Amino acid sequence: MQKSGPAKWIILCGFILLSGCTNRFPNLFVAEEKMVSDCQYLDTISETSDPGKFVTDYQFVEYYDGELKVLERANHMAATHIVWVYNHPIGSSACAYRCVE
Repeated sequence: MQKSGPAKWIILCGFILLSGCTNRFPNLFVAEEKMVSDCQYLDTISETSDPGKFVTDYQFVEYYDGELKVLERANHMAATHIVWVYNHPIGSSACAYRCVE
């Protein structure tokens, strides 16, 4: 039986730690309405979550399906900020803005 060296474990732990640090939408920030008063309004995005998905645990860290769809659409519009209107397991809505800094 081959012994695994400490270097393999360090590399494995490094990959695990780095995989949790990625931001899926690095150019998109959640804001409040007063923060985007001087920004260009793009659109109000509303999406529903997958009705076939059985959601029992409301404490998980992953995005709800509707929330992820809203973030993806805002990212495709080149929005820089979003203001959540509502964000529930069954659906989400947000206003997308483009702010020039």
